[in-house]
Order: sequence, then C-alpha cells, then structure tokens
Amino acid sequence: MTVAFSQHAIAQQAAEEPKLQRVEITGSSIKRTDSETSASVQVMTRDDIERTGEHTVLGLLNAASSISTSISSAGASSGSFATGSSGVSMRGLGKVSTLVLVNGRRISPYGLSDGAQENFTNLDAIATEAIERIEILKDGASAIYGSDAVAGVINIILRKDFEGGKVQVNYEATDGFQDRRNRSASAIYGYGDIDKQGFNTYITFEGYKRDGYTTGELRNRYPDWYRQTPGHSTWDAKSTFSPTGNYFLSSTNIVAAPGCPPDQVDPADKLCKFDTLPYTGQTTNNKRYAAVSNTHFKIGEKIDANFEITTAGATNDYIVAPLSASNGGTTTATNIWYNAIAGKMVGPFTYPKLPVGNNGNPYSFPVEYRARLMDTGNGFNFNRTESDQTRVMLALTGTLGNYDWKSAAGYMTSSATKSTRAVSAKGYTDAIVSNSYKFGQQNDPALLNTMFPIRTTAGKSNISFIDATVSGEVMQLPAGPLSIAVGTDLRRESYEMKSSDNVLNGELVGVFGLQVKDTVSHYAVFSEATIPVIKRVEMSAALRADKTSGAEAHISPKVGLKINATDSLVLRGTASGGFRAPNIVESGNGLGRSSVANSVIDPRRCPIASELNNLVQNSKTATATDKLLSNTYRNNDCLASLPSFVNSNKDLKPETSRSYTLGMVFEPIKNWTLAIDYYNIERKDEIGTRTVGDVLKNEAALPAGQLLRVDNTATDNEFISLVKKYAPATTTNFQGIGKLGLVYNPYVNSGKTRASGFDFDMSGRIKITNVGDLKIKLDGTYLLNYQSFLVADNAYGMNNAGNYTGGGRLATKLRTSLKTGKFDQGVTLNYNGGYSLNSDDTPDFCVTNKVAPENMAACGRVRAYTTVDYNLAYTGIKNVKLSLYINNLLNQDTPVNYRDTFSPLFRTFGATAAYSF
Repeated sequence: MTVAFSQHAIAQQAAEEPKLQRVEITGSSIKRTDSETSASVQVMTRDDIERTGEHTVLGLLNAASSISTSISSAGASSGSFATGSSGVSMRGLGKVSTLVLVNGRRISPYGLSDGAQENFTNLDAIATEAIERIEILKDGASAIYGSDAVAGVINIILRKDFEGGKVQVNYEATDGFQDRRNRSASAIYGYGDIDKQGFNTYITFEGYKRDGYTTGELRNRYPDWYRQTPGHSTWDAKSTFSPTGNYFLSSTNIVAAPGCPPDQVDPADKLCKFDTLPYTGQTTNNKRYAAVSNTHFKIGEKIDANFEITTAGATNDYIVAPLSASNGGTTTATNIWYNAIAGKMVGPFTYPKLPVGNNGNPYSFPVEYRARLMDTGNGFNFNRTESDQTRVMLALTGTLGNYDWKSAAGYMTSSATKSTRAVSAKGYTDAIVSNSYKFGQQNDPALLNTMFPIRTTAGKSNISFIDATVSGEVMQLPAGPLSIAVGTDLRRESYEMKSSDNVLNGELVGVFGLQVKDTVSHYAVFSEATIPVIKRVEMSAALRADKTSGAEAHISPKVGLKINATDSLVLRGTASGGFRAPNIVESGNGLGRSSVANSVIDPRRCPIASELNNLVQNSKTATATDKLLSNTYRNNDCLASLPSFVNSNKDLKPETSRSYTLGMVFEPIKNWTLAIDYYNIERKDEIGTRTVGDVLKNEAALPAGQLLRVDNTATDNEFISLVKKYAPATTTNFQGIGKLGLVYNPYVNSGKTRASGFDFDMSGRIKITNVGDLKIKLDGTYLLNYQSFLVADNAYGMNNAGNYTGGGRLATKLRTSLKTGKFDQGVTLNYNGGYSLNSDDTPDFCVTNKVAPENMAACGRVRAYTTVDYNLAYTGIKNVKLSLYINNLLNQDTPVNYRDTFSPLFRTFGATAAYSF
C-alpha cells in the first residue's frame, strides 16, 4: 500500500473501460453487471493459475489463504479410509462443510468416505488445464446451493470454448532429493467459432505421475531436535524384527537368533537388527489421468447449450515393508476388534508364541520370536487404491421474453477400491502352531495367503440430477429494477461402501469393517431477489427449502446488504442459515462402520507411561534397543490407537449453522482496492461421534459398556521391568488401570463449533515507465476464535485459535508480478502464524508428556515462518511459453514441533514448456 499511495513519479496505467456484461457470480443465481456483491468472492483467473506453477487442483486452492488441505493423496496415511484422494476445508470446519462445484454443479463424491463418514469432492479428478477460473465464496450459501455450503463454496469453472491446440509438459523436482518429483503432460484441442459456425468443441487430456519415496530416503532431512520430542528419540532405530530374528524372553532378556549376518549385529547389545526405513513408504506412487470434453452449440437463436463429459482415474501404491511375526507386536499384547455380521466384539486376542518343536524355536518352552518374514516382500505385501470418476451433463441457457433461464441434467458416478493385506487370526495362528510356516525360507504362496489374506474396502456413488432456474427483472422500483430468481433442484443419490467379507466377519486381527448401502432423493425449491432499497443501497434475499427422503424438510434463509457509501467505498454484510443433511453413511441402511482413532492420549495412563519412559530415556547407560522398546511402550498410551464401532442413525437431524459477515471494499485510487470482511459462524447439531478426547475426559460418567478397557498387566509388567533395569528404586506403576480397548460411539447430533475472524485482500496495478506492469495482491485471514463444544463439560472448550487444533491465527500470501516485454516474473511471500501445542484434549501438552525442563521453551510454541516462491515466464519464441518455478526459494526449515511427526519443508524447482497452435 505504501507503493500504491507514494508520490513518486510512477505513471498509473489508464485502464481501458471494459464493455459491461451481465455475468453470474458464485453465490447468486441473478446475473448482474456489478461484480461486487454483499458477500466476499475471491476469483483466481487463468493467469493467476499459471503463475502458481501448480498442476493439481489441490495445489491451486492452497494458493488461497482461507483454504487448507483436509486430505492429500500425496500425504494421507496408508491407514486412511480415503487414500488416493485430495480435499480441502474452509474455516477449519472440515471438507464436508465446504461445497465444491464444477461449473456451478456438484460432482459425485469420492467412492471412499474419509473416516468412513465424510463424503467429499476428490479434487484429483478435475483436469487443471480445462479450468478457466476459480471462484471462492467465503460465506455460507445453503440458501442458494443447499446442503454442505456451511463454511463456503468453491466453484471451479471450466473453459466454455477453446480454439486451436496447446501441448504442455511439466516437471518438478526437489533440491537435494531426486526421488521426490512429479511430472505431468496435457493437451487440449478445440475447433469451431460459436458466433460464426454456431458451435465450438474441445477435448483436453492430462496425465500426472508422482514418485513415492521411503522414510529411509528422507532420513538425512530429519533434524536433531526431533529426537527430543516425546516418543521420537529412537525414530530411526533398527528393528529387532529382522530376517534372522531375535528371541524375546522378556523385556530385559532379548537374545539374537543364530546365523545373523555380521553387518546386522548391533555391537552394543549383540542383537540382530533390521533397518525398516528403506521399506517404509513416506508417500505414494501416484498415477492418474483426467479428461474433459465440452461441446458448446446454439439451438436456434436464443438457446445456448453445453454438453460436457469429464472423466478421471487414478492408482495410488504405497511402499510397504515385508510383514513380520506377530505383526510387529508382542505375544502378550491384546487385540480387540469387531465382528459386524455377528454384532459382537472379537478378542481379546493374543498372537501365539512359537510352541516347543516349532522350526523357529530352539527352546524347551514356548517363546516369542521377533522375525521379519522376507518372503512376504517383493510385491506380496502391498497397499493400493484405484479410483475412477465420470460426469455427463447437458446444460442449457436462454432467454424467454425479458427473463433468463438455465437448466441442466446429468449423471455422475464415482468408485474406489482400496486393497491391502492383513493378518488372519485363524490362518496365522494355525500356521505357527502347526509348524506349517518355515522361518527363513520361501513359503508356499497359498500358505502365505491363508496367513495374510487380501482385504478390500470398495465404495461407489451414483447421482442423477436435473435443475432449472428462471431469473430477471420483474418491476421498476424508485431506486432501480427489482430482480428475482426462482428454481428447483432434484437429485437421486445412491451410495454403498463395503468391507470384504473376511473383515465384516471379524476374521482379521484388529481390522474393523463397514457396510452401508442406500438410495435417497433430494428435492429443493428456492428463490432469490435483489432489491434496490434507495439509491446506493441494495438488499439481497434468498430462501431455499430442501427435502431429503426419510427426513424432514429444511428451510435455509439468507439476506445481504450492499451500500455504495461513496464512489470508492462499498459496505457489505450478510446473515444466513446453513445446513448439512445426514449422508447415507450416517443415516442409511447397513451394518454400521468401525474405525480406529489414532494418536490418542490416554489421560489416565499417558502421564504414568511418560514418567516411566523418561527414566529409561534419561539413563546414561540405556542401550538404543531398550530406549526404542521403552518408547514403544510409552507410545501405546500416548500415541495410541483406539478402535470404535458406530451404527448409522436414521433419526439424525441435519447439522445447522448460523453465519454472518460484515465488511467493506475500498478503492482509494483507480486500480487499487482494499477489502476486509469479518465472519462469524456457529455450527450446531453436528453429526458424528464424540471426539475421543471428550469421551475420555470424564470417563467415570460414561454409560456402562461404552468404553472398554482391557487387562494389560503382562505388557505393563514388561515395561516396569525394563524401567527397573535402569531405575531400580522406582515405585511408579499403572495402578490397575487397564489399557484402552474399544469405544462404542454412535452417530449423534451433539457437537457444536464456532469460528470467527477476518478475511482481507488488497490488489492493484501500476505501469512503471520504461519498465513494465507491476501487479500486487495481498490475500490473508486472521482467526479470532475457534471453539468446539465439549459434551463432557456441557460447555465450549478453550479458544483454539493459535493452538494446536486451530493452528496459527494469521496466514497471508503476498503476490507481486512484473511484466516486462517478453518476460513475466513474480514473487510470493507465504506467511504462516505460530501456535501453541495445547488443545482441548491436552490443555498442557508439554507437562502432560513430561517434557524435560530444558526443552519446555522449545516445546511450548511452534514458531511462525515465511516461505518465498519465485516464478518466471518467457514468451519470446513464437507459439512457445517457457516457465520456471522455485518454491521455498530461501530453503526455509520446518519449525520445531514437539507434537507432530516430522514433515519437512522442501525447496522445489519446476519447469513448464507449452506450445500453442
């Protein structure tokens, strides 16, 4: 802004006045010539898209400060339900409260519901080369679009016409880490002049490939401080589950099996070790394609038609290690899971020790053998997700007298299947007890299949729809024309998601399943009006009624006010009600679903486990093996996995929200604008299970049987014996508190969340004499408040703005670009605010996890950081555009974070070559 208002001799560019055209803005069904509405809409143009250097829709959307990644196909855990997909969230309210549209209409949700609950739009299924612009409505819009538009709406608008051809290739690599790379190629060709020939048709196709890499390849990027964070002091320690193996007689008596190669013998404790990091996938190998075909044609003189086909497919493969005996666990640890068919808990189950006489047991008593089963490698053990998605749509627009109308009909489908291997309780036990499995050999694949059968989760969604809207001016008021729009929206949706039969029957150790299958119909009618109240004051109002089969109708209202206070100042505000209808997983027919909550902190056992662990970690004589084992015991209570089982509930009500915004747009001088908007959203009757932290917070008040703890005495005694090896005087123990086993956590309407903050942006352009055109754009958000309702306390929890749950309060992106002749270059500054590691479930994280006093300062807060991106484009060769991108130009390090698994920042280099004809 200092540059904008300076008195230096910089000549302002005299912008050519564009011809006014009536266009439809996201968030309204009424066409208008004024792009400023009562709600804030951020627009990303094709030029903006190309300047980012991003070639995925997720990457493009992350260029907006108000949007955050909710799931990424590049970074999702291999245990995630919805691997192979990418989705975003606004306001921290989750991807199910952020409506994503393509050309103003929904696309079918991803075949696999994330967390076995969340239906969402998979951004990887959208071809980036086909995108004309992206409009982000930072306001709830359920009164216009219906369910899910609680936090905001993202409308991805594809090219309507394209003439000629364009071929483009892209390559991105990481500085000093050649295995982290991706490449893509795209082609688009279009023919026909809609004005002269009455039609235009184009087709675009793009392919994308990302290489996976292992944690071993990432090893040298882990900083020294990471070892100081709770439970990570031995993150890269070699495993005693090695090909030759070790005999675990007790936590203080582990003996290497004979025949261990010398280079695998740990000189400190003489155990046989195996480095698993080169076999552990950090990210997936991803291959995908996306294609769009669009034919734009005229029907007579007054009807404009678009026939659109979009299709996409992807394969994601995780890098996974060979399986191990007891699945990498102990033969004293208990496992609990669920038989969905019989409707009962399975377990507690313990892995068998090797019986006397087993080919792997040299002792005269049963023994635990820690061995890596190398014959389950080389592709036998795998984790793969395959998906595809298609939408076919015919959209018509036209005029009827003084009214505009539009209508569309279409069909869409999405499917995904995740496949991997798991341990069969019976198959594994039988093979070990009967001595059928031969350790150290290549066993019969048929035997391996009985021990580790394939399990799958498959999902499919189908939607057919038709909609229609009529809009126009109905009368002239003293201050201007009164415009209205009325419309209807009809959808028929079917969804099914099912685990394989061996999962549903509870045959696989620790694996939970789900089965849901149903069909619902959605009906809606809506109306909207823009009302000129007095000169310079315009009111907008909208009302929508939605009805889903089997549920009561829901009414969503919205009002907005825009005041042109002066020629350079616009004041605006909105108030609206939003909702999210229960999806089929939550309310449909089926056996329910089960899942596992990860990184659970047991408030009763974690402080004890951390205290015990510190005695080992702080001992100067403790071996790396004992430190690793102690960390494992500690993490079982402080980074635990808690299984749960959930039933669908046909009596669920919709989630509802109340939101309002208040802001202004200021143009102090021509071509420079400043906008700031306050938002406040409160969502209630949230559908879901109670958060695990909330359930555990007041365990004594839970109904009998909702939370099951299991006897963990054998493993606890192992842990305490190990600790007494280094601190024999300790009296700390688990006081008879059992380990978390299973929680019954049904879907209910119970949660509430409220969020408030500011969005702001500034943009402008300057023509600098003898230099070129300079453009500046600032986009930011500041989180004032973010709170979740705690059922156990019957009150809202802490303000998580600036805490672990809400993240940093301030996020900004400052973009500058300078076009000089054939060169166009830009710099982007990305600022991410700092935050503490406390949250509702752990109000004092560092204390709870017994962080050493000398590390308390480092643990207390994750610092703010800024990264710098650079882009350069050259168009000096006829029909050719060459582009260079450097992200994280200054190679900013990852801030110290004592609570999360380390995720490094990278400096990347990208190059793009495009040829148009």
